[in-house]
Amino acid sequence: MSITGYQSDASNNNGATENKQQLLNLPINHINPNLEYSPFRNIYTVINGNLIVGKDIRLRAKDIKQEIVGWQVSLPAPLDQDLRGEHTGTLLSVNGSAFFYAIDNDGKVFLNGKFDSINDEVILNINPYLAELPLRFISFPDPKAPKK
Repeated sequence: MSITGYQSDASNNNGATENKQQLLNLPINHINPNLEYSPFRNIYTVINGNLIVGKDIRLRAKDIKQEIVGWQVSLPAPLDQDLRGEHTGTLLSVNGSAFFYAIDNDGKVFLNGKFDSINDEVILNINPYLAELPLRFISFPDPKAPKK
């Protein structure tokens, strides 16, 4: 019996198919400045150049009294640009609070939920998706830049 899965057309010297994995860190300008994060843990995986898999993206609120709503993280833009194919899902925080997410055509991740304590965090384990090649990102505006 043969089992098949996602395969690239990359080959090693023997002609066998070979998958490649790259770990990428979220840069600071890809995380909403209203969130706390650990720069050493905010990692996602890119398999074969454009399969995006959440690995260890952890987010906390700076102010737990406020509900988290709107654009919170930037990931690579999805290949599927059909709005009906919007990438959505549900996440649970470490303390069990529900968070809902949606990824738009530009890779902007919108979160909706509320943390129940200052130590609560949500791990952004998104459903894997194919991204555009080359990878395309939208950065958050620099809060120190002068407003136009």
